[in-house]
Amino acid sequence: MLEKHIFRAYDIRGIYGEDFDENGAILIAKGYAKYLREKYKNKEHLTVVVSRDGRISGPILKSNFVNALVESGINVVDAGELPSPMLYFALCTQGFDGGVSITASHNSAPYNGFKILSGGAHSICGDELQKIWDIIQEEDFIDLENNGDYPSDLGTVEKLDISEEYYSLLSEITHFEKTNWKIAIDAGNGISGPYYPEFFRKAGFNVTELYCDVDGNFPNHEADPEREENLADLKKLVLEKKLDFGLAFDGDGDRVGVVDKNGNSFSADLLLLLLARDILTRDKNAGGAIVYDLKSTELLKEEIEEHGGKPVMCKTGHSFVEEEMEKHDALLGGEVSGHIFLAENYFGFDDALLAAAKLVEIAVKLDAKNETFTSEFAKLPKTFVTPEEKVPVKESEKFGILDKIITDLLETYPKALTIDGIRIEFGDGAWGIVRASNTSPYLTTRFEARSQKKLDEVKNIMMTVVGKYL
Repeated sequence: MLEKHIFRAYDIRGIYGEDFDENGAILIAKGYAKYLREKYKNKEHLTVVVSRDGRISGPILKSNFVNALVESGINVVDAGELPSPMLYFALCTQGFDGGVSITASHNSAPYNGFKILSGGAHSICGDELQKIWDIIQEEDFIDLENNGDYPSDLGTVEKLDISEEYYSLLSEITHFEKTNWKIAIDAGNGISGPYYPEFFRKAGFNVTELYCDVDGNFPNHEADPEREENLADLKKLVLEKKLDFGLAFDGDGDRVGVVDKNGNSFSADLLLLLLARDILTRDKNAGGAIVYDLKSTELLKEEIEEHGGKPVMCKTGHSFVEEEMEKHDALLGGEVSGHIFLAENYFGFDDALLAAAKLVEIAVKLDAKNETFTSEFAKLPKTFVTPEEKVPVKESEKFGILDKIITDLLETYPKALTIDGIRIEFGDGAWGIVRASNTSPYLTTRFEARSQKKLDEVKNIMMTVVGKYL
């Protein structure tokens, strides 16, 4: 079983047992093997590193996926259960030809999927991902017995533990002015639980764990730090125990959320603002590009420009941020969902642990001046912004409905940006966006203005049109 709609813009993701099953995993692996063989035609032997998160369906999917790669003549390095950023790190440091993280990231327990990469941790997405689907549809797989183009041997399997090498490099590029802080880490029962607290303990921090045992049922809350309700227990813990900071991660450990000692949390575009300020203070980074998705606050663009950087807006999606970062040789990138990409002294992929460490660095420096993230953001111009709000639609109708909304709005706002849904600038820092989620059956919206009145006006204009087609 394998449904086409789970081949999304930047990964493969759906409900296990409904959209795909273990046979679907075999087909994906066979398609991926042929894709890599075509991509690296001049290499005799190819090696792919594979890991999974803690979802219940992970073991059977990974077993079938690995076996299918081996039967296609691909050597496999089994990295075990691992956060996605650690798999990306292995790709960047070990010279593998490809990598796959079997995960559904922040999605709820019934979901699973495949983040598929080529060498250097470059995401295979968009049209390239569709090539794998085409190979599957044509059943154009590698046949080792009747194939004169490639080696005819089965692939091999070996194990890899990358954790100590990963911790070591992150320790070299992070510098904490003091480490006697008390921090809490909420892994949301995701795969970061066995790993990320260990890094901060090695750095000298006093760490309190919250939901750090891996449980693919996610019994306490969804492992999605973007949503405010999922941070409630972390906020309570920080305040009750008088901790200095709180960190939250998603299911596969590539997205981060934070809570300061006042118990306040902040959208990831504001966290990106602080990181951009920090990076742009260093002379070597003057004029550097910072990439952000088009759901981000207008304040981010203004701050990047004020500090001498080059703001670059892009489509929402971690693979699109990655592409724009490479195109502009950017120092930093991120999106409202919590993916943060750091390229200064690093590889430029989305690494939530490194982003968290850099945010703790900034928080410690602010604390030395008796300031917090809360007080720092209070200095910014006042804006009124909605969280990202989801409008449920059928997956099969999602893009058709969005097309009608875009056509309608363009009649009144012909200069609107349509690289990802539609984003309309209303002037004086006010804007609104409607786009289709790449991972779930939703349209998503976000609105911002410099007054509540203007925010209500912008939201009403755009949601009235949205409502016509639901």
